[in-house]
Amino acid sequence: MESTIELDERYESALNEKIFPADLLAALNYYAGKIKVLSLDCFDTLLWRRTVTPIDVFYKLQQKPAFKSIGLNALLRARLESQARNLKVIQDKISEVNLHDIYQAGYPALSAAQLNDLAESELEVEMDVCYAFPPMLSLMREAHSRGIKIIIVSNTYFKENELRRLLAHRLPSDIINIIDHIFCSCEYGLSKTNGLYAKVLDKLSCTAENVLHIGDDINADFKAAKKYGIKSLQLLHHDNNVNDLQRLYAASAAIFNPANRHTQPMLTPFRAILASTPIDTPEKIVGYASIGPIMYSFAQFILNEVETLKNQGKNPKILFLMRDAYLPSVICETLAARPIGKKIRISRFAAFAATFRTRDDIDQYLAEVLFSGRFRDIARQLLLPQEIIEPLVQVTEQSESPLAEFIDLIHREDIQNIILKLSSAYRQRLIRYLENEIDLKPGDTLLFVDLGYSGTAQRKLEPVFREELGVEILGRYLIELDIPAWESSRRGLLDPSWCDDRAMLSLVSYIAILEQICTANEKSVVDYDQQGRPIYSESGFEKNQYEKLDKIQKECIHFIKDAKAFFDQTGHLPLTVLREAAMAELGRFIFLPTENEVNYLESFQFDLNLGTHDVLQVFNPAEGLTSLRKRGLFFSFMEKNKKTMRTNYPAELRSAGLELVMTLMAQHRFGIDLRFKDMSLRRESIQVVALNGDDSSTATVEALLTYDGYYSLTVPISNHGFHTGILLGKKYRWIQFESAEIITINSFLKKTESLYAEDCWQSLVFNDMTHKGGKLYECETTLSSVVIPALKKLNNKNYLVRLVFRPIVLQSAS
Repeated sequence: MESTIELDERYESALNEKIFPADLLAALNYYAGKIKVLSLDCFDTLLWRRTVTPIDVFYKLQQKPAFKSIGLNALLRARLESQARNLKVIQDKISEVNLHDIYQAGYPALSAAQLNDLAESELEVEMDVCYAFPPMLSLMREAHSRGIKIIIVSNTYFKENELRRLLAHRLPSDIINIIDHIFCSCEYGLSKTNGLYAKVLDKLSCTAENVLHIGDDINADFKAAKKYGIKSLQLLHHDNNVNDLQRLYAASAAIFNPANRHTQPMLTPFRAILASTPIDTPEKIVGYASIGPIMYSFAQFILNEVETLKNQGKNPKILFLMRDAYLPSVICETLAARPIGKKIRISRFAAFAATFRTRDDIDQYLAEVLFSGRFRDIARQLLLPQEIIEPLVQVTEQSESPLAEFIDLIHREDIQNIILKLSSAYRQRLIRYLENEIDLKPGDTLLFVDLGYSGTAQRKLEPVFREELGVEILGRYLIELDIPAWESSRRGLLDPSWCDDRAMLSLVSYIAILEQICTANEKSVVDYDQQGRPIYSESGFEKNQYEKLDKIQKECIHFIKDAKAFFDQTGHLPLTVLREAAMAELGRFIFLPTENEVNYLESFQFDLNLGTHDVLQVFNPAEGLTSLRKRGLFFSFMEKNKKTMRTNYPAELRSAGLELVMTLMAQHRFGIDLRFKDMSLRRESIQVVALNGDDSSTATVEALLTYDGYYSLTVPISNHGFHTGILLGKKYRWIQFESAEIITINSFLKKTESLYAEDCWQSLVFNDMTHKGGKLYECETTLSSVVIPALKKLNNKNYLVRLVFRPIVLQSAS
């Protein structure tokens, strides 16, 4: 507990008349003995709304019968308020209006009864969306204990009796009883900036220096009060870090749920929690402010589902599937304040390995993974011994039809028998593990909890456990995709019962970063010994990643504790609100991370958790920029190979430009068919000459704009002695080059392009071009060119050269 002296010093030295909620009591200590009246703004100071903006309230208001009956919707309600204020200025030379004035501005023929019904509806909606801000309640109680009077001064279209009803509905009884006066601008015809404080001082019969006013608006609550000699503090809800998060959250909410600001308000249920504690470190930004709200919503969903199952007469054994369900398990226990279930080691590799019972099971697995071309990893997942895998893969890779060859080899009866035998033994070891951990027995209901998507572990194990053990498996996930019969045994915080497929697939496409944040500090399970003890893989992450994870997860737990206390005090929210908030925040975190988040998480790695040794980068902004310059948007992020693949390309696009990541976000979310050529109409026509002795031919090739002003020029080349000249001097005086690569035509702009691309910069010949440092060149004449010499080492495959360059200075028109 900080001492009063420490708090006073912190306030006096740092706040400079702007105050965060965490320092309200420090401010009161500072002004103790100097004031007799504490004056508070109402909205966004004492009362906060669960909406992103005040206007969002009107989208809830438009559903009320009184509003629907006259066609008064949200946007019209906002316009009528402006119209009513303008009319008031013209007629009475004041701008303050009440609710009746607003409605009559658009509907002058409304009866008194109709006006009252509309006003009553608006008050009801405010009662529903508002809540009392806990730090302000603490301030008021402390002020009252010191004999300080408390008043409310509000710029509002609510009359005093209406605002008092709203406050009485949302404030604890001890708080409403210590409010001495309520001043509403519409009843005085004066706003705070136009003289309301003078009326307040007249009513109080006290001097201005005895009053401290606190509110969130810099003009109405700070500058205007100062003008009258009143001590004033501007309440800052959040610092810039959280302001950025909240603004980008709203952008994500608009994209992922088009109903927002159309048929419903845009809600932000966690805003006040983020205001109640400083968010001043990277781990707080990621763990507390970003992942915390997602995990709170998920944990509340899990606890609700467990309670529902119990009410249905089931008593499920709750199993959190390690590694990714580690954080959800800790969060559930934190929220419930008691142990919840068991942490169980069943990886995707283990789920597949234990469930090859028939040839059809093997074929079903092959159908899911075969076209990845990762034959060695597939054979390992099929449990084949190393002495069988190597010759099998060699024969496959030497075949003219590798896929067909691999299928034929796996379909050999001896190979099939080995797989089925080894899977049966693996299955028994897995069952023994569960018997040791949870006393598995017939008639049990197991509830798998994980981040989810297609729920591989449940999907593969469910029929096996039902048929061989008499055990039922249910699944509860963060995201449950629309797979056949999902509704029979699965549920998700985000699932097809309310969320469309495109929204969920948009998130799942780049979910790896969340998986890494949720993971346990342990390696992935690949097998179990004869006693049923887990055997872990060899691959793991660097120590630095686990140190960051520990900090992030601790901050997430901190958020859960604060959120639990907050909602216990202000009222708990329906699951529908939590679901939509989680979707919006997850979309923001994946597609619109802030600079702090990108910098902190850039070093993170991801392993495939499929019995392989592959460890991939989550994202690399520098590599992302290079890829953009070479290939442009969309093609830049198609790479799906171990050499260059990364998992969270949107984070790289954040470093490149908001317009790019928003384009990618919209394409995923709405299934928009956008192509590389759609991104820009800018092209550069370049003359290219093919030379072979005295023979030559000329063609014009279009270079396509990629990114940062760079163009990508692709020129087919041959192994028949032709030199290729690119006549750059005809158009450009100065040119900056990025790269030159030789690529097989069959792999160009494909998922494995980088495996078949080779740097050929050193082979280029620069004719009549002066090197100016780096890859910057000056064209000396209009005949200046870059020549790609005939490359003798080419085999019979077809190749092209991709030259990436940026024009710096054009040739003069003369």
